[in-house]
Amino acid sequence: MSRATSGRSWHQGLTRPAVIAEALRILDDEGRDALTMRRLAALLDVEAPSLYAHIGSKDDLIDGVLDSVLDTVVLPPVGPDVRASLIAGFASYRRALLRHPAVVVLMTERARFSSAQLRLVRRSIELLESAGLSTRSAVDAHVTMIAFVLGFILQEVSRPSGSAAGGLAPDPLLTRVLATLAERGVDERFEVGLGLILDGVGVPDQR
Repeated sequence: MSRATSGRSWHQGLTRPAVIAEALRILDDEGRDALTMRRLAALLDVEAPSLYAHIGSKDDLIDGVLDSVLDTVVLPPVGPDVRASLIAGFASYRRALLRHPAVVVLMTERARFSSAQLRLVRRSIELLESAGLSTRSAVDAHVTMIAFVLGFILQEVSRPSGSAAGGLAPDPLLTRVLATLAERGVDERFEVGLGLILDGVGVPDQR
């Protein structure tokens, strides 16, 4: 039975998770600009005011979408190998966002945290402090790693395929750089980048 013909019975079963799931589908399929309350209501076969029985506002909807994505991030344990836990946690964070690239842009546009974001920030700071960093150093390290991760993901999802050299004339330095870059896969480059940040703040590699 289609949404159009299911009508009132489908409306009666509308829930907050269903509204958030549909909003995330719009983001995935159509992009950030397509997510409006009117568009969401139409796809759910309800009038826009009906959404507010489940969603307090557009900001509340975005918080719900962010939480639905970030709740899939595996929270790393606070254990003796802080570096491994941080790298594993940020790798899970990256995988979650790569499944829903439009969410990355939403995160960069917002001045407040959703509850899931706060959960992840808390664990990152706990891990960094457990490695002996001051709160100031832990915050600086966390902010730097988040900037690196989001920038890395944005490059992954927006960079066109093809040679980075484009139509440039052959250049020995660029040739050497591209050959060196090709020696590592994307996942390894991601881990190396995080490792350089952790080296800088003094979180040791215990492998």
